[in-house]
Order: sequence, then C-alpha cells, then structure tokens
Amino acid sequence: MKKRIIGYLLNLLAMLSFLKKFDFFKFRDPEKKAIIELLKKKENCTFGEIIKSLNLSSSRGSQIINELKSKGVISNKIDPPYFKLARQ
Repeated sequence: MKKRIIGYLLNLLAMLSFLKKFDFFKFRDPEKKAIIELLKKKENCTFGEIIKSLNLSSSRGSQIINELKSKGVISNKIDPPYFKLARQ
C-alpha cells in the first residue's frame, strides 16, 4: 500500500514539474492575460497606455509587467519607452 501511494505521489510530482516547465500556470491571472491581449492587438504600448486601458494602479501594473518581463513574455525598449510581446 505504501509503495502504491509513493508511486502515485511521484507521478503527481512529475506531472506538476512537466506543467511548470512549460509555464502552464503562467497566464492564470486575468490581468496578465489582458496585458498580453492588449499587446497582441496594438503591437506595442507605453506603460501609461497599459495601465489606463486596463484600469490598473501603477504599482499593480508595474508588478505584472515585471513578472511578464522576467518570464520573457514581453520586452521593453527604453527610448522611446514602450512594451511589446517578446519573440518566442
């Protein structure tokens, strides 16, 4: 019985590892999805355009954008300042 439970748990961990590897959970946040959809439509946007379009606070918008940048989903250009979807 213990071997069966351990085998089940190992399979579950392997499945979660697989899903995490491919960022299955990346876009569960509706605000992240909204930013990605906005950038798909407009190709590139400034920070102000993003937070205004989605009615986000500056701090929340900055947090989400930094998470998306760190995962390589979006990129930004400093001069002129705008964000766009990263090439994948």
